[in-house]
Amino acid sequence: MGILFYMIQDIYPLKLHNEYLPRSPRQGDYLFAFAGSQVIVKPDETFFRYEDLAAYSSFVYLFEINSTGFFLIEEPEAAHVSLNIRQMRSYKPKHLGFAAVTAWQLYTWMNDNQYCGRCSYPMVRHKKERAMRCERCGNIVYPKISPAVIVGVVNEKNQILVTKFAHSTYKHYALISGFAEIGETIEETVIREVKEETGVDVEHLHYYKCQPWAFSSTMLFGFFCRVKGDDRITLDENELKEAIWAERTDDIESPDNSSLTSEMIRLFRKGMVSFDEL
Repeated sequence: MGILFYMIQDIYPLKLHNEYLPRSPRQGDYLFAFAGSQVIVKPDETFFRYEDLAAYSSFVYLFEINSTGFFLIEEPEAAHVSLNIRQMRSYKPKHLGFAAVTAWQLYTWMNDNQYCGRCSYPMVRHKKERAMRCERCGNIVYPKISPAVIVGVVNEKNQILVTKFAHSTYKHYALISGFAEIGETIEETVIREVKEETGVDVEHLHYYKCQPWAFSSTMLFGFFCRVKGDDRITLDENELKEAIWAERTDDIESPDNSSLTSEMIRLFRKGMVSFDEL
């Protein structure tokens, strides 16, 4: 199962440096601005760089890719247009799309934590680590990262269980997914989510790989597993509008290869996953 399809964070030979070692911007660094779920870019849909807005007064350091810095700024007065953050899934060059969604994750976290949840006092950026700090009560808030699972369930006919969400703008087939609940292991999350959404029991869990998914501030853990007993589907209509057993030859792929879901479906379609091997 070592085959790669290059998800959004797979930017090798470039490398993300997320160590919090803030510095001032310099020529060639990128500047990101956001308005809700919109990414602010130049009229030609490229990102602003330091030399475009060198007279700007406020730059918030985010991270580096190789030696290039990425900074957060307020919406610039210079001519610009907006792109939806979801468009970054297929933005080229790819490493800039990944940088944009990671920056947006940090922007959203900072925007959501302007005030202390403990005492309501205004929060400030921590000087020594990537965190927000309350100067009144000392409360420290780190970037939100929620654990969740993506599950490829295979039955004895070597079909895979694919679903469509009941309430989502994403209309393509996906795998069973869900967030971990308090007090459970990630393996227990797999078993619970499959059972809750489809009524199917599973066994022989095999961890595949994980993916940081900035769009929902999530760390996704991918598992393949096989059906235990009856494979009849009982649909949870609150979560899903469709769940079917799909063949390897069925048209179930995502429109891009940015996600763990799309990589796992492609792995199945290439014959790399089978019931007897799980």
